Amino acid sequence: MRIEAAHGMPAWLARPVFATEIQVSFGGSPVLDGTMLYDHAGGRVRMDLTDGTVLVFDGRRAWVSPRAAEIQMPRFHLLTWPYFVAAPYKLRDPGSVLTPHGRHPLDGTDHVTALLTFDPGIGDTPDDWYVLYEDPETHRLVAMAYIVTYGKTPQEAEQDPHAIVYRDFEDVDGAVISTRWTFHHWTIEQGPDAPLDAGVQLTNPRFETLDEAVFARPPDAREAPLPTITQPPPNP
Repeated sequence: MRIEAAHGMPAWLARPVFATEIQVSFGGSPVLDGTMLYDHAGGRVRMDLTDGTVLVFDGRRAWVSPRAAEIQMPRFHLLTWPYFVAAPYKLRDPGSVLTPHGRHPLDGTDHVTALLTFDPGIGDTPDDWYVLYEDPETHRLVAMAYIVTYGKTPQEAEQDPHAIVYRDFEDVDGAVISTRWTFHHWTIEQGPDAPLDAGVQLTNPRFETLDEAVFARPPDAREAPLPTITQPPPNP
């Protein structure tokens, strides 16, 4: 696929662990600040936050250490930001369904788009969907509209769709990674509108060797389960 080639998929697949410093902000304030390690082959994630909190997703369960650490939606953070990093490489994951979706505007220019949906039972939120925007010149993935059903019903989520716009692409040993993301309200007719007061910044993106121990349950950890639909997630 053109998006996969434009983002250097062979380079991504050849290196087991993607690492970066990451800062996520909502409402002008940081809500997540630290280092993220992503074992993309095994679906495992570790975040070491600047306040000493450690978050780990071991491929099935999410952990927060120390047990008394106060952080909102740890499982959401562990699963969402790595997926947004890796989106150009996950279009043909098992259970993912990619279909053409016509041409739609982004920043005044029509882009080829595709609709990404998921088979039942895939991941925490199989009712999520994405509309992917392919840059007409570079063929990079430059934006994704989406709904977030984490803690919501699909009907609730579809009342307020958003879009992520990928900016500031960097070549990381052959893999092309966006290091600055902005978030927007979205409609299919208009595309992303003015930026919301939310964003993600990646610093020093790199690949590291796999250390199995870092993705194990950390000491003094509590489990962070998937919430019920009565608990709304952050909504960038």
